[in-house]
Amino acid sequence: MLSYGCHRASRRVSTSLIFYAIARFSLLTSVLTATIDAAFSQDASAWQLPHGVKYSHIVRQEPRPLHIHVITIDLRTEGLSFSVSRGQDPDGDGLAEAILTPPAELAKDADAVAAINTSAWEMLPDPETGKKPGYIAGGWSNILGWVQNGDEIISKPQAGYWSVWMDDSRHVYIGEVFSEAKLKEMTPKVQWAVSGFRGILADGKVLVAPSEVRHPRTAAGITADHRTLVWMVIDGRQNGYSEGVSEEELARLLLEQNCDDGINLDGGGSSSMWIRNAQSELSTANRPSDATGPRPVPVVLNLRSPKSDPSK
Repeated sequence: MLSYGCHRASRRVSTSLIFYAIARFSLLTSVLTATIDAAFSQDASAWQLPHGVKYSHIVRQEPRPLHIHVITIDLRTEGLSFSVSRGQDPDGDGLAEAILTPPAELAKDADAVAAINTSAWEMLPDPETGKKPGYIAGGWSNILGWVQNGDEIISKPQAGYWSVWMDDSRHVYIGEVFSEAKLKEMTPKVQWAVSGFRGILADGKVLVAPSEVRHPRTAAGITADHRTLVWMVIDGRQNGYSEGVSEEELARLLLEQNCDDGINLDGGGSSSMWIRNAQSELSTANRPSDATGPRPVPVVLNLRSPKSDPSK
């Protein structure tokens, strides 16, 4: 009987220790999740955005958990400007057009108040090993589709890839520009352009079919009068937090923001939205899907505003 009682007591102690360990693990997991959420998803009031620019963070549970990040830009606002930043060209006239660079670094160098990843691209093999190195800073990339900053054509037009661009009238357009000859016909003069995988919305009509393929997404949309530009990033690949959307769902989310035309710019672990925080530092508004943080990319689109006069 004594031996049996000892075994029962031992089982009770072991069971208690197991429940204690589970409780401790749950508490640590909750704290870690809260810390991550605070780091990647701050309140809209924490951001420093100029007049005419609005950030919204939309959280939904249907049709699945989603975190949607939206920047709406009134293009009629005086002083706002844009630029396109790309990583350094590693081989001149060779196939590579940019090295993969942390997006915050590209945006910071441009003195951006906000930025998003853009442009379809393909990873190139390392010239020394002949193997693709993965999503690492310094990797070589070939940008797909038309990308331009001022007079510099960073990547030439390519059939099958759409772009979004602004001209000197400060109107923004979305469409497929598939040749350099087409560029020469365009007036007024183009200020900037970035590419994407394809158009998903045109004249208020969804261009893509429903699909079960869901990923993090980065998109741009414009209103019918071409005077409001919408940037959108949807988090994904994070079960229970944000599980991503299809291209068709992405188009409908742009419709909700009164967009008439829309483009799927890029997605996956590259999807990131950057905004100046209360400390005047660029920080991610969204929660990128890779555990290591936002991936390095070849191109970002920057929003800039006039610097405050230090003499005042």
